[in-house]
Amino acid sequence: MKEMLRLLAISGLCLGLMTGCATTTKLMSFKKEGETPLQQVLKAQPEISREHQNTSIQQVFNRAESPTASKITVIQTGLMDDSVSAIKTEYLFKLNDETWQLQNKQQSYQCARGKKSKGFQTALCS
Repeated sequence: MKEMLRLLAISGLCLGLMTGCATTTKLMSFKKEGETPLQQVLKAQPEISREHQNTSIQQVFNRAESPTASKITVIQTGLMDDSVSAIKTEYLFKLNDETWQLQNKQQSYQCARGKKSKGFQTALCS
């Protein structure tokens, strides 16, 4: 029951974020066949809404009106891996010809133990 409520809450949040409010829609101009940066990230990481982990999603635009760049950071914790306590994935998008295009994707890991367990690193945890 608890898992079902959590899945329902995440699904509602994702739906709300994808549809956005009127202000968000005005900020993010894109062609009808194009997708927002957030829609692209949710499509690239479908496990965000269906796996049993804690997920944080942050989207930042380069400016409030008529943005041309977006950075989305996804941090996943509560993983089923005892060597990794969190995975951070950063996506960088640029608006080209009214279409948001992925420019870069980088994953980093926070190890559960060892000397480098405080911050994120690009090397896999052991």
